Amino acid sequence: MSRRLAVILFSLALIAMSSALAWMFREMMVAVEVPQLTEMPAQPVRKPVVKPAAPQVPATFATPSTTTADQERPLAETIAEALQNPEAIPGEALLTFKNAAALAAFRARAAQAGLDIISIDPTLLTARVRYRSLDGLQKDLAEHASDYTNAGPNLVARIPGLPQQPQKDTANAGGSTPFRSQGLDLIGAPANRTGWGSGVTVAVLDSGVVDHPSLRNTSITHIDLVEDGQPFHGHGTAMTSLIAGDDPNVSGVSPATKILDVRVADPQGNSNTALLASGIVRAIDSGAKILNISLGSSQTSPVLEQAVQYALSRGAVIIAAAGNEQSNALSYPAGYAGVVSVAAIDANGAQAWFSNSGQGLTLAAPGVGIVSAYTANKLVIGSGTSQAAAITSGVAAYLAGRGYQTTNISTVLARSARPTGAAQTAVGAGILRIP
Repeated sequence: MSRRLAVILFSLALIAMSSALAWMFREMMVAVEVPQLTEMPAQPVRKPVVKPAAPQVPATFATPSTTTADQERPLAETIAEALQNPEAIPGEALLTFKNAAALAAFRARAAQAGLDIISIDPTLLTARVRYRSLDGLQKDLAEHASDYTNAGPNLVARIPGLPQQPQKDTANAGGSTPFRSQGLDLIGAPANRTGWGSGVTVAVLDSGVVDHPSLRNTSITHIDLVEDGQPFHGHGTAMTSLIAGDDPNVSGVSPATKILDVRVADPQGNSNTALLASGIVRAIDSGAKILNISLGSSQTSPVLEQAVQYALSRGAVIIAAAGNEQSNALSYPAGYAGVVSVAAIDANGAQAWFSNSGQGLTLAAPGVGIVSAYTANKLVIGSGTSQAAAITSGVAAYLAGRGYQTTNISTVLARSARPTGAAQTAVGAGILRIP
């Protein structure tokens, strides 16, 4: 009899426990029952492949080769190979000149060479051109060789999507446990962050920022370099909310931060290295000292690298997403020296399944199942190194608001990171922690 009673009591206990767990799960789901953001892939929908840099044409027009035969290749063959890069925008080239006079002279003769100037960046001494015929471009490069310091393709840069292919980076930890929040508990952020980021401007180079309840108290200045008149992709709004959101549902790291919204990506999330480079220069010239770049290119670009150096030389902090390609190389500008490159981790502190690895990675931050703002007053759940970079930018704004010199912030972030025991190529110095 007593044994039967014990069995009955045990069964009742299991039922009660199951009911309690079911209720807890339901409450958790209700709290985050919002449309899912999976870093909408840019068009064309294909997974970027990290490749070596495309051949760039220096003033001598010799390709970066170690053989004499290759160095003596005809200019036509050299420039044609560079512009046929699969990640290049068809029919476009980026031309960099040795000084302002050389750039001015090119502007005067460009039409005669059959070259349409899309944009000029006088700071970078760069012209983005569309060529009607490769012959005209080749002819100008040959006749005015001494005016040029570089010529090459305008590469695609994009907001990274999440891959659906099997994992390429076999050392990736495969973390997939979602935060279902902004992940601020893990990085040591207190509940009351009133005033964090006060007096600090963070430039968000992204797809543009729209009005959202979580940003109603945020000071935002808008610069649109795309100027296509189209509805904005929601990615830029999401990143801004993680930096400076002030709402019970979306609480940014530093809600008192001022945002400089520099739109460099179109409604499909596509940009290019010329536009991104000009966006960096515009952000610096507009007074931003912290730049968040949650997009990038799979290949390096001399013009983009030049813009990064321009920003760093003026004491700015550039924080960039490592990329979501499951690759063992960082995207750019995250791959450049001096940039704070950020990988993603899940709620268990493991490297996210999509997060790129690579030499020079700075640290990792929450990036799986992160709640953020979106267009049409929505809240979304998304994953990506984009979110990790934005959260890191929020911490950088906090540090700058506390009086840290911006030139020291990258060092402070790395030294404050919590080691995980994982390889530095996977999580850098460790998990982002607020000093």
